[in-house]
Amino acid sequence: MNNCQVRAISIVLCLGMMAFSDAGFAKEPLKKERSRSHIELDPSNTGTYTGEAGKDNFIANCSPCHGEAGQGDGPLAGTLGEGVKPRNLSDAKLLSARTDDFLFKVIKSGGAAVGFSEAMPSWKETFTDAQIKQIIQHLRKGICKCKYNGNK
Repeated sequence: MNNCQVRAISIVLCLGMMAFSDAGFAKEPLKKERSRSHIELDPSNTGTYTGEAGKDNFIANCSPCHGEAGQGDGPLAGTLGEGVKPRNLSDAKLLSARTDDFLFKVIKSGGAAVGFSEAMPSWKETFTDAQIKQIIQHLRKGICKCKYNGNK
C-alpha cells in the first residue's frame, strides 16, 4: 500500500468512528417537558385549580388503590383493611361538593387529617404543592369531569 492509500483508509476510519461513536452506548432518556401553566386558584373564585398535568403522577401513585379511572377498583383496593374501600373519584356528585383546598389537604396530609381512613396516606414527602394541584386538576378534568359547585 502506498502512502496515499494509507491516508485515505485512515480518514475513512476516523470519519466512520466519529459518525458511529454513540452507537451501542445507552443515552440518558429525553425528559418530557410539562406545561407549568396556571396552578393557582382560578380568578373566578370557583374553588377549582386551573392548569394541566398530574395524570402520570395519579396513574403511578394513586391508581393502585383508586384505579386508573378513579373508580376505587385498583389492584390494591382490597388490601386496605376490612370495610376500607378507596373513594370513587369518578363520582361527579361527590367531587363537585369538595373544594380543591379540601382535596389538596386529603392528598397532602392523608385521610386521617380530614376524618377519613388512615389507609389514605400522606403524600407530602412525595409531591410538591404544585404537583398535588396538578393531580387535582387531573381529577377534575380527566376523572370526575366536574368542578366544585359550592355545596358542601
